Parts: sequence; structure tokens; C-alpha cells
Amino acid sequence: MLDPEVPIETTDQLRIAIDQGGGRDKVDAADPSAAPLGTDDEAAGSPENAAQVRLAAAQEVRGRRAAERQRNSGIGSAWWLIGYSVFMALSILAYLFWARTSR
Repeated sequence: MLDPEVPIETTDQLRIAIDQGGGRDKVDAADPSAAPLGTDDEAAGSPENAAQVRLAAAQEVRGRRAAERQRNSGIGSAWWLIGYSVFMALSILAYLFWARTSR
């Protein structure tokens, strides 16, 4: 678990903070990657420095209030899918009942 009081200065710390749900578009879950953060910069011959990582962290993780972060528990918007599935199942059962009684 990453301490929110410790400044993020490496790409590994930033990746951990994002994986823990600190990013805007990610819930609290591990995300294996083929090319970890910073790999492209390192391959280009200009590895990231602490100032660049702090700037990225400020925009990606630190600049948000906790209330804006995504929930990491509950089913959230899945209620729409559950409701639709129940509706379709009931519709099929009603049709089967109607088709059987109308013979």
C-alpha cells in the first residue's frame, strides 16, 4: 500500500498508486502491462526524472479529492445489466407460458 503522504518520485510508485485506484479511469486492481510506465522514455534514451514523475502524479493521482475516485466495491452500474437480464428472462417465460396456453 502506497502512503499518500510520501511524494511519488518513481514510475513504479506512480504505477502502484494508479493500480490502487488513485487514477481517474481505473479501479483498485492490479494491471499487468507489457511495457511498464517509463519504458518508452528509457528506450528513447531519456529516462524520466523525479520532477517529471511528480508532475504526472500531480495530474493523475494527487490532484483529485477522494470523493472523485471510483468506488472499489459494490456493483455500481451493473444494476442496469442485472435488471435487463431479469426483464428478458421474464419476457421469455411469459412468451413460453402464452404460447403453451394458446394452443
